[in-house]
Amino acid sequence: MELKNIALFLQMTKKGRQKVSLEHSAIIRAAYQLSNIRGANLLKMFPQYSKASIYKHAKKPLNGEAARDKRKQNKGRPRKLSLQDKRSIVRSLKSLREKEGSFTSKRIQHDSGVKHVSSRTIRNHLNQEGYRYLQTRKKGLLHAKDLKSRVRFCRKIKRQQLGDEFWRTGISFYLDGKGFQYKRNPYDQARAPGAREWRKRGEGLKFNCTAKGKKEGGVNVNFMVAISYGKGVVLCEQYDGPITGKKFAAIVKSSFSKAFKKSSNQKGKRFLMDGCPRHNSMIAKRAIENVGGLVFKIPPRSPDLNPIENFFHTLTVRLNNDAIKNQITRESFAELSARVKATAMNFCPEEIDKIIDSMDKRITAVIKQNGQRTKY
Repeated sequence: MELKNIALFLQMTKKGRQKVSLEHSAIIRAAYQLSNIRGANLLKMFPQYSKASIYKHAKKPLNGEAARDKRKQNKGRPRKLSLQDKRSIVRSLKSLREKEGSFTSKRIQHDSGVKHVSSRTIRNHLNQEGYRYLQTRKKGLLHAKDLKSRVRFCRKIKRQQLGDEFWRTGISFYLDGKGFQYKRNPYDQARAPGAREWRKRGEGLKFNCTAKGKKEGGVNVNFMVAISYGKGVVLCEQYDGPITGKKFAAIVKSSFSKAFKKSSNQKGKRFLMDGCPRHNSMIAKRAIENVGGLVFKIPPRSPDLNPIENFFHTLTVRLNNDAIKNQITRESFAELSARVKATAMNFCPEEIDKIIDSMDKRITAVIKQNGQRTKY
């Protein structure tokens, strides 16, 4: 039977997709390899079969053997990076972190001497090792002692069953100081990308790695701020230069009584702050005692257990967005001070309440991660 007659017969008896029979497979192979029939002409001969099935059988040997899979013969492309290259890359990364802090994959490639590959290959290997090009962190690495104290503190909170109500009204306010760096052109600074470095996600900084712009000799607008549940910002006091025990005592004496009256718990007078040595100096302790304040301390190096840190982050973002939106290309020190205070005082209390309501989740997260830093 001729091939054209076979094709016509198959078109008349079309029954949809089905398995290719041995007879049809032989015809397909003969048509493809001997008669040199290609493309649409080959597909029209067997409309009941899919294109993939037809070409699968068309390329099989005429003697009935299975088609040889060339992928099984070779072992793929040779590796671009040898074991020694990989070690050199990671070694250079760690070395550059000690010397420079912030650097790109090009810098790693140059320092390691692995120049026969692209920087993309360098980045792929670093990603396989768990490193990512993330924003520079200002948080130091936690030691074993810090992990134990953080877990011990959080477990104590759980045993005492201090729930949401304690964080809302048991704490009158949450206190900390913050410095906002003064720049003559805040618009340009707000649009500048933040410093980045190659590090693992849960890793802090160990050596000279600080955020972009945080250099010695910079001028800051410093504020002592307190937030309270349902009340918003209850204290926003500016001070000059770095904080000292004497300056903090003066702020306590002049502003704490007013802050307690504005807070969610006027009588309790318990406030949360970190273990800053200036805040806990003898002169500061006496000032706190004189106003009847009670300090609720959190473990050292635990900014994730003080919700005001999240408030400061949001405040900084809003200041940058404000500089971009209003295109503030020139600003004096006094104007920045006024803008910081106005932005802080206009903060919506409901947003602050959401931050404070996360305290119980923070405690649980620290215990779950055995004292390591949390997403907060």
